[in-house]
Amino acid sequence: MDEQLHLAAGLDKNMLRQKMLAARNSLSAEECAEKSAVVCRYLAEWLTEKAAKRVMCYAPFRSELDTRPLMEWAWQSGLGVVLPRSEPADRSMSLHLISRWEDLIAGAYGIMEPDPAASPALAEQEWPRIIIVPGVAFDSCGGRLGYGGGYYDRFAQRLGDESVWIGAAFDVQLMSLEMEKLPMQPHDKRMDGLITESGLRLF
Repeated sequence: MDEQLHLAAGLDKNMLRQKMLAARNSLSAEECAEKSAVVCRYLAEWLTEKAAKRVMCYAPFRSELDTRPLMEWAWQSGLGVVLPRSEPADRSMSLHLISRWEDLIAGAYGIMEPDPAASPALAEQEWPRIIIVPGVAFDSCGGRLGYGGGYYDRFAQRLGDESVWIGAAFDVQLMSLEMEKLPMQPHDKRMDGLITESGLRLF
């Protein structure tokens, strides 16, 4: 593969992160809400088809795709909702089953995370096998550009291969050309699918 294409037209990760965050931030609040509702509906349909019992999601932060409609649907449907809690000391995550918004508190980065006093960490054998993941950018081969902390990559190593990872994003977060690939390292977790307001794509 051409090195320039591999590095997304020569942009390094930090430059690319700034560029794609700017694109995401350019969406109005109304656009974010409308597109998020569409994505959450697609996800609910897919989870129903998969007969899922439990799903790992994320609490939206800033201009991220809003997953709250999906979590509300899951609670009403009896589907278990699991959210991660960040551990900055070693950049790991613990997983917690939540059933209401009151189970969340502001975490280390200002992101709403499970309150361990309200919801103890799950044992590894209780972890879900469907993982909905936020990100800054995605490409057409399952590549994901995160925020640089490596939390999800470390978690993927602990979870193993028997899981399905779905990136959740807006269309503006996708690399513009099929040939453009995100700069990926061997330890970077690739997605099994990607869902946007245009629909679900499995790789």
